[in-house]
Amino acid sequence: MSRATQNILLVVDDPFLYDDVCASLKSGGWGVVLETEVHEAITKLKSEKFSCCIVADGESSRVRDVLTSFGVAPTLPVVGVVRTGDVATTVDAMRLGAHSVVELNSEDDVDRLMAAVTDAVPKGSAPFHGDPRDLFVRSERSTLNSLLEMLPPIATAPAPVLITGESGTGKELFARTIHNMSSRAQGPFIAVNCGAIPDTLLESELFGYIKGAFTGAHQDHAGQFAAADKGTILLDEIGELPLQLQVKLLRVLQDGKVLPVGATEPVSVDFRVIAATNRNLENEVKAGNFREDLYYRLSVLPMHVPPLRERPDDIPVIAEHLTQEQNRLNKTHLQGFSKTALSAMKAYNWPGNVRELQNLMQRLSILKRVGQIELEDLPAQFHGDNPPPPQLGLYVPSEGMDMADTLERLETSLVKQALQKADGNKAAAARLLGLNRTTLVEKVKRLRIQQD
Repeated sequence: MSRATQNILLVVDDPFLYDDVCASLKSGGWGVVLETEVHEAITKLKSEKFSCCIVADGESSRVRDVLTSFGVAPTLPVVGVVRTGDVATTVDAMRLGAHSVVELNSEDDVDRLMAAVTDAVPKGSAPFHGDPRDLFVRSERSTLNSLLEMLPPIATAPAPVLITGESGTGKELFARTIHNMSSRAQGPFIAVNCGAIPDTLLESELFGYIKGAFTGAHQDHAGQFAAADKGTILLDEIGELPLQLQVKLLRVLQDGKVLPVGATEPVSVDFRVIAATNRNLENEVKAGNFREDLYYRLSVLPMHVPPLRERPDDIPVIAEHLTQEQNRLNKTHLQGFSKTALSAMKAYNWPGNVRELQNLMQRLSILKRVGQIELEDLPAQFHGDNPPPPQLGLYVPSEGMDMADTLERLETSLVKQALQKADGNKAAAARLLGLNRTTLVEKVKRLRIQQD
């Protein structure tokens, strides 16, 4: 069965909020059936064939309602979409049989949802057949090839894997590929973004809690580790994990048992852990921000994914692949790149890596629509050789200055810019500034920065 003949049922309360999701699904070749009413969705599940069902919880119990209707289609994979930190819905959904649950708050999370859908479709009817490594779009001389050759022995080993690399390089795709090549491929793949969950909720999100453990804990809930039983758990942005939780995570990795919040007896869980980070954890260890013993426990099998700027031969191949995707999605007719455009793209620094290249191709598809992409079609940053970094415009006037006040105003400006670029996500803003999330939170409080 090809993707063109497979439909995804998307159950949402507000279709306009899921335009990016629909676009990404269609770009990947899936057919999308949109439904806003749960009872209508259940009727469709009974009468039509779908490869997967995505259910956005919104403000209601949509995920639970769909899952509990499962005299309907007990083999249909369901991917739940929840708000950040919605531990109760996440755990409830996994307990009721959801294949996976994804927090959808940013553009990064759309990529995560697409990967979850691909992973969820039953292997017998999956649109992709063959070696999972073939999902990596790359050139014949790509530096990724040596990494991909390492995956079979890594996948068969039970040891922890630590994947490092800049944001947008595809660390989660590597993690999913390891899972799909392993003996745990039929088990769940649970991805947890440690930087997107408030510190106060992280422990209960990871390890679960028992009834009465805290105000609002009206019943027992398993955590993400329990949801990963017989499968793999990806701890993304592991460098954002607070020190007090690092101690507890180390114990879980040593014993293979989790202690839910409020419990006195640990629970055994069978899982494999993969961690990912865009931070240099060795430097974090030296700075006292990351435990050395946890670092060595996680980095038994280290992998570093190189940034796109170190893979210039891959850029034309990926760009052409993305162009064809956009042509299918937007019914456009882009026809490759001129030599000068490709030269500029290969010389560019790509701070956002593959994700930035995806955004560029989407932009060019919308604005250019037909013909060959020329150098003048590319944004300003692609013109000229290594344009200088933006200047801060600071100087010492002849009458002198209040240096402390100036630096505080500069710091305030940078923090506000980072928060704006990250759409208010403190973990993402902290990464833009090279800070820990807790450090950024302290600065926001100290500088009295108000967020909308």
